Amino acid sequence: MARPSRRTFNNILILGVLVFIALMNLPTYLRSHIAGLEQSQDTEQVTPDGVIALMPDNLQIKALQFPKFTLTKASPWLSDTKLTVSATDLANRWIHLSGTEIDKATYDKLKPALRSPSTLVVDLGADEEPLRLTYYELPQFWLLQNWENRWLAVSVDPNYLFPLAN
Repeated sequence: MARPSRRTFNNILILGVLVFIALMNLPTYLRSHIAGLEQSQDTEQVTPDGVIALMPDNLQIKALQFPKFTLTKASPWLSDTKLTVSATDLANRWIHLSGTEIDKATYDKLKPALRSPSTLVVDLGADEEPLRLTYYELPQFWLLQNWENRWLAVSVDPNYLFPLAN
């Protein structure tokens, strides 16, 4: 039987060390990869068909400017008007608001009843153009235009979205 040359033996030894290092790091790599998959699934917006969000999840919002008051990002959020809930709670309600998408035919039927639109200005800082979201209060629900210019219906009490203290 022929003995491997010194060069072949060195190459086999180097390859063996590399395989050993890879096997030692495999559990760490798999754990971090699985944790990354779980985290991305947690952050994905899980909504049923037809339900859309008012704003994307990844926005860095500086302020929410309503016609009658403004919420400013701080730690915690601040309001320039007295509210019946904390400014942070109200900001989170608006930031995570979602509703049922309204198709074009339904919107066209509702259009004659749409009077006095209001605008929510979402200030994203000096570097980005603010989002301007139009909304209407109808007798049965709120009609809001989201960041993608899609219309959504949200059935909540007016006090949920505008908890202004008298």
